[in-house]
Amino acid sequence: MCLLALIGGMATGTTALYGTGLDFSSVFPRLSRVQATVLVGVLSIAFIFVGRFGFDLVQSISTFATMIITCTTPWMVVMMLGFLTRRGWYDPDALQVFNRRQRGGRYWFTHGWNWRGMTAWWVSALLGVLFTNIPGQFVGPLGDLADGVDIGLPISLAVAAVLFLGLLWCFPEPRAAYGPKGARLVRTVDVPVPPITGPGRPTTPGA
Repeated sequence: MCLLALIGGMATGTTALYGTGLDFSSVFPRLSRVQATVLVGVLSIAFIFVGRFGFDLVQSISTFATMIITCTTPWMVVMMLGFLTRRGWYDPDALQVFNRRQRGGRYWFTHGWNWRGMTAWWVSALLGVLFTNIPGQFVGPLGDLADGVDIGLPISLAVAAVLFLGLLWCFPEPRAAYGPKGARLVRTVDVPVPPITGPGRPTTPGA
């Protein structure tokens, strides 16, 4: 039974670690998949030991899970709204620019960063944490404004949706970042698309 539990735990943990390392390397393209996976693994081990010997492990995991949900769901809202405004259209080749250590393309935006999505994410995640109220575990600075009710997640979701759409309307993205049918719900601007340069053969995406 112990052997089966060990093998099963290793299989589940390996899959989870690989997926997390892959996601981490996508957010930080300077790190390879191996480097990102090793870094995430080391941090995970450190968190486990700190949680086991320094804090109440169960309470720490519960608080950590709540914080992860509060901080990641706004990003899911941004991604879903991006899918909606683009009518489900993406350029597969241009999406691989970061993986190939290249520069330019439809989704290069501002030096490789889409500050509209990042701003909506960080602001909404921060507000969600500020309004989080987990009695006996974590109460944000604004967590008591709703008479003890945890409204951090609803606020983060609403702020992410409103702020992202507002930024897309006030600061339009390039027309080329959208599909042949154009954008939905938001405005666009006609600007040149920077050519894809770097490792491999340079290419110029169509407008």
